[in-house]
Amino acid sequence: MPVDPNPELDMLIAEVAELRPLPAVAVRALEIAEGEQFSAHELAQAISADQALTAKLLRLSNSAYYGFPRRITTVRDAVVLLGFRAVRSATLASCVIDTLPGGAVMDPTTAWKYSVTVGLLAEVLARATQTHQDEAFTAGVLHNIGRLALDQHRPRELQASRNLARQQALPMPEAQRLTLGYTDADVGGALAMHWNFPEPLADAVAHHHLDVNALPDPRSVTAFVVRARLFARSHGLNDGFDVPEERPRPDSEWASGRVSTALNQSGGIDGILERVSAFMQSTRG
Repeated sequence: MPVDPNPELDMLIAEVAELRPLPAVAVRALEIAEGEQFSAHELAQAISADQALTAKLLRLSNSAYYGFPRRITTVRDAVVLLGFRAVRSATLASCVIDTLPGGAVMDPTTAWKYSVTVGLLAEVLARATQTHQDEAFTAGVLHNIGRLALDQHRPRELQASRNLARQQALPMPEAQRLTLGYTDADVGGALAMHWNFPEPLADAVAHHHLDVNALPDPRSVTAFVVRARLFARSHGLNDGFDVPEERPRPDSEWASGRVSTALNQSGGIDGILERVSAFMQSTRG
């Protein structure tokens, strides 16, 4: 995350916070910790107080995203049958999608589909290593919030950074620093801190652009998001904004061992994309 003071970045975060505050139910979901007494009941109560979110969650619970055999009719049933982690993750993701629905430069559907894909792939990595299973999906879904915030609040500058990256064959972060004075990852990290995201989530949002070989901890939430992004890009998937580049080769870890097993349990990349479509259809609109 940025260390040096940046008045322009601070101004942008204040603007986003004023015009696009995180919904109260998302704030409450972040406050309720798994394992606390009555936590599941409190989460169900918080969600049930929001009729629109309740409808989305029930649509999602009964969709192909979960494939649960029994019909789920209440938020309480969703929390009990699908699990506290799953419902809290879906709640946070849906709320942020509503908060940052898209702007003038990026196609929001493409951007959010990519983010949900990264979230599901990060979840595969977490399941394979049995670490950070409650945070990996959420981190992947939310990792690109800085770019979406720029799309809504600084679209001309965002487009200028893309033009510069294309014209001079620059990495996007470098082009953004030259154009804006900060990167979309800086924006996302600052927003995550403002919205009081847990530290692993905020770190993943702020550092999702790091080189996979420069990651200090390969089993961190940030590492899962970085590796998931690379695997998604190896299949030609992106947020629709990045400058086209040669597809990276998928890391061998996805073809063998526990990661391969976890991916196959999700139906492979085709199964992941089917779940992405179900998630988007259930939570948007």
